[in-house]
Amino acid sequence: MLHWTTRTLLLALLIFPAVGNAEQAAPAAAKIRIGGSGGALATLQILGDAFRKVPPYATVVVIPSLGSGGGIKAVLAGAIDLAVISRPLKEAERGEGAVATDYARTPFVFATAAATKVSAITQRELLSIYSGDTKTWPDGRVLRLVLRPAGDSDTDLAKSLSPAMQRAVETAQAQAGLLIEITDQANAHSLQTIPGAFGTSTLAQIISEQRALQPLTLDGVVPSLQTLDDGSYRYFKTFSFVSAPKTTPLVQQFMAFVQSPVGKQILEKNGHSQVSGQ
Repeated sequence: MLHWTTRTLLLALLIFPAVGNAEQAAPAAAKIRIGGSGGALATLQILGDAFRKVPPYATVVVIPSLGSGGGIKAVLAGAIDLAVISRPLKEAERGEGAVATDYARTPFVFATAAATKVSAITQRELLSIYSGDTKTWPDGRVLRLVLRPAGDSDTDLAKSLSPAMQRAVETAQAQAGLLIEITDQANAHSLQTIPGAFGTSTLAQIISEQRALQPLTLDGVVPSLQTLDDGSYRYFKTFSFVSAPKTTPLVQQFMAFVQSPVGKQILEKNGHSQVSGQ
């Protein structure tokens, strides 16, 4: 509940900023404010730092803890200049004027702390974990399943593995006492610090945030950019920019930079496969 309160408060402060805020002191034309899906933010900061080194030398300010929905609300309200999301736009959001442009994909992964010494998992084992039948790791240590909220992109992707997996995920979410993390950063922190924790993440977040997490091989296929691009690893998130109907030339310039060869190199180094905007 604390996570929801924090996110709501931050969004309110963005939309109704305090007079005299230090960020407002910087010239608006020289700054881009970006927020949204947590798993994309670390790489966007790296891209922003690189963008600042080329004309017009603009500063990219990355706002934490908004999530996809909060980012869309903020950009439509004019509180930020660009949102990033990890799910498709809803019809209502399109109706309000939100415009999405895909820029990258990243493998969606099941992960645990590197110290757990587990490197692979199968869909059969996933079913047993999410249904509650498997409660320990092979070495006897307790397995602690970390969930994401219903409707979160991680939850939807886990369900998409199979009809049986959809039922197993729903069973897990109905079980009392399991940890449900709201933000991508809180989820990664729990996976990294809770002994025996297991859950979902993305290759992009693990690499860009330098998390001590092990993305697990799934049914014998390693989640990597190579296996994503050749189609052998079939589970991924698509990251998209969301803008208001009218964007500034500076925002358009940043989006073009992300699609440039320099942007592609940064994306790939941080676990993303660049895609053409559409």
